[in-house]
Amino acid sequence: MMTIRLWAAARNFVSLSLVMFCALLIALPVAAQTTTTQQNSQSQDPQPVARPIPQRTIGLEPGKVVRWTLRDAIMTALEKNVDIELERENARLMQYDLIAAQGFYDPAVSSTISYNKSSFPTSSRFTGADSNAITRDTITYNGSLVKNIERYGGRFDANFNNQRLGSNTNNLVVQYSPSLNFQFTQPLFRDFRIDANRRLIKVTKKRLDLTDAQFRQRVIEIISTVQQAYWDLALAIRSEEIARDSVQLAETQLNNNKRQVEVGTLAPIDVVSAATSLESRRQQVFVAINSVAQAENAIKNLTVSGPNDDLWNTQIIPAESFDIKPVTFPLADAIKLAQDNRPEIKQLGLQKEMNKIDVDFFRNQAKPQIDFVAGYTTSGLAGAPATVTVTSTNCASPVPSQTNPAQLFCLPTVVNTSGANPVRVDLPPAPFVRTTSTGPAPITDQFIGGYGTAVWNLFKNEFRTFSFGVQINFPLRNRTAKANLGKAQEQDRQLDMQTRRQLQNIEVEVRNAVQSVETAKMRIDASKLAREYAEKQLEGEEKKFQAGLSATFFVLQRQNDLAVARFDELRAQADYNKSVATLQRVLSTTLSSNSIEIPADTPVTIK
Repeated sequence: MMTIRLWAAARNFVSLSLVMFCALLIALPVAAQTTTTQQNSQSQDPQPVARPIPQRTIGLEPGKVVRWTLRDAIMTALEKNVDIELERENARLMQYDLIAAQGFYDPAVSSTISYNKSSFPTSSRFTGADSNAITRDTITYNGSLVKNIERYGGRFDANFNNQRLGSNTNNLVVQYSPSLNFQFTQPLFRDFRIDANRRLIKVTKKRLDLTDAQFRQRVIEIISTVQQAYWDLALAIRSEEIARDSVQLAETQLNNNKRQVEVGTLAPIDVVSAATSLESRRQQVFVAINSVAQAENAIKNLTVSGPNDDLWNTQIIPAESFDIKPVTFPLADAIKLAQDNRPEIKQLGLQKEMNKIDVDFFRNQAKPQIDFVAGYTTSGLAGAPATVTVTSTNCASPVPSQTNPAQLFCLPTVVNTSGANPVRVDLPPAPFVRTTSTGPAPITDQFIGGYGTAVWNLFKNEFRTFSFGVQINFPLRNRTAKANLGKAQEQDRQLDMQTRRQLQNIEVEVRNAVQSVETAKMRIDASKLAREYAEKQLEGEEKKFQAGLSATFFVLQRQNDLAVARFDELRAQADYNKSVATLQRVLSTTLSSNSIEIPADTPVTIK
């Protein structure tokens, strides 16, 4: 069977050779005439020549070049990327929110100083005033301390009140009245385990953790984008090199054709064909240059700190080779790893914890308000005694004289208590006598002194008051708290469903990413063989052309096929590396795979 096939092939080859020989004999006169006509025409038209292709210079400073490995690009992005810095600022802002919420438990000190002077008329004889007006000259200077207790929601108040009073109605012409008051309020039912501010602190702490998870997710996304941009730039640069190599092949073919036309072994139209192909390939180089510029700007946009960064004027050359690092992940293990590592799942978990805080708070708010209240007060007093006038009489009820009504007499009564039967004896009237004396008001020595004496009396703790009791507030329906509780419970069920949906989306992403890696790996093998075959095809076609058995068109076509095959091989390698980067992002192993550790932010402080 093999012998028959060989014989048939040989017979076909001989037949084809005879046909081509006859066609050549017939076409020689016509070709000679055409060649003569074309030579006459070409003698009048300029010959196609190869022109140099300029290098890319727009936006670049001569000599400014950086060679980056993939890790260099990633670390530069971590250091300068504006989006990453914005996420860091969000974390710092959340720290300030937490400090602001905790500030509710900072002790608060307040002070009041006031002066008041008053005078108002009076007609009462019990005021003790010597005139028809009561005057007061008051200076008040008070201080207070308030401290909310975080653990159980209590409140502690301390008040130190001081008053300096000058009045014409007191036995102390200047009176100092300090007092020290303490009050403690402790919720026993509602607001005992959690209240509005403790809820805010707990939720803010979870939001801070949520911000950290969002920051890490954003970092992973940006690093993955940097990886994609890096390989896109590397591919664009290699594509430009392939396009330039293809131009060189076309230039070589054009020069060969021109020499063969000169010796008369090739028609001048083949020079035009080679020149046409050359210009087409030059266009491809210009397109490749533009692609390189766009790819370079894309990676610069991820790695500069702003519009004035010096990197904008620098040429970036990827130093990483397209070497394939085999990555194998069993699908089940990849799905499990993604479910454990993905920041989205952690974020949903934190949102669920935040919602649980709301459930606990609103459940607590549905309870009645019962507070224990206790107070204690101690007081002091001191001052300078007033000078008073004391008037005394020899009888309490004087009567006027019958002869002179202006004359008052006393009618004293004397009782003789001797004997078994007391006898009332009326003495003769005596003149009414009024005696006036001036001296200090009768004040206990303990209260005579200045402000220091008053404070001493205060801390002696002799004059104290204490109280305790329970305050109860029982809403009859409390629909607001119950509605908020029901809403929080519904949100908890929504978060469960969102988690299930996210896990489902993660599984789809993992399956697609693993499949992309495996497919890209197979594409590399196929594209490598295709490139090797294209090289052999071009080599064979060039040999046939040199032997006069092929036309320029077929040589140029084989050159184009080789350029496409080389590009396809590079594209497959770049796609494989990009697929690996995508798989790392999907598995949330981008940081560990690239040996990157993100240090914790320095806690903000308030001075």
